[in-house]
Amino acid sequence: MCLGQSLDLISEHKQISLSELELIHRNKTGALLIAALKLGFICSPHFTDKRLEQSLTQYAEAIGLAFQVQDDILDIEGDSAEIGKQVGADLDLDKSTYPKLLGLSGAKQKAQDLYQSALSELEKIPFDTTALRALAEFVITRKS
Repeated sequence: MCLGQSLDLISEHKQISLSELELIHRNKTGALLIAALKLGFICSPHFTDKRLEQSLTQYAEAIGLAFQVQDDILDIEGDSAEIGKQVGADLDLDKSTYPKLLGLSGAKQKAQDLYQSALSELEKIPFDTTALRALAEFVITRKS
């Protein structure tokens, strides 16, 4: 997560590509979610199931990116009182964001695609994934 934050700060006031932006975000929220899910996985009796580990990792990566995309969308459409920062703060810092690179509708589509990708990974898991589904839903519908 520190790597992602460092890359994020370095990229301020610079034009970066979509793949560079995704690298930053995979190493921020994505890394945090992957760590949380892997810790639970390692402590489970299924810790040797590599397919389960892969599905959980890909789910976490998709949801981590979706969280960041939604965060960028909220920086444009959100309510400052709800999101806890001034709307447009990323624009003021000249940060590369998903809406800046993809347009607002493209960013919204990206969030939906990542959400669907995460749900697809959950379909591969032979356990109750209700809580993980709820987390995915929260990530793309949150207002703060």
